[in-house]
Amino acid sequence: MLTLLLVTGCSQSGAGFAVLEEPATAQDQLSAGDGRLEDSALQDLKPDSARFLADHEGISYFLAAPADPGMAGGVCIVAVEAGVTGCFGPGNGQSEMGTVSFEGQQATAVRDGADVTGLTDDGWTQVHDNLLIR
Repeated sequence: MLTLLLVTGCSQSGAGFAVLEEPATAQDQLSAGDGRLEDSALQDLKPDSARFLADHEGISYFLAAPADPGMAGGVCIVAVEAGVTGCFGPGNGQSEMGTVSFEGQQATAVRDGADVTGLTDDGWTQVHDNLLIR
């Protein structure tokens, strides 16, 4: 008789955001020195955790893990050209993690596999599995 045991788990750096567990590429690099972001916009991000998600209407969007250990399992949204960063704690398992607003637009992060039908019905555009814009 063959018995299989499947063990799963979430890392603390990005529970519900597999993109944060992927190896970094050159496209994932964020730095204040490139003129798009201020140093203060990066201070809340865990170093080297940013992952590029999408470009939409002239804005580059990234997700990153929060630098604050008290926010482990949370996520940060970065809207580069808008100079906006917002970090959100892990919540209580809800699919929608948090929303940043800028220049009349909004970006919201959702966990992997989230049902976004209600959001898209409300006018949100899904630009990545983990990101919706309106």
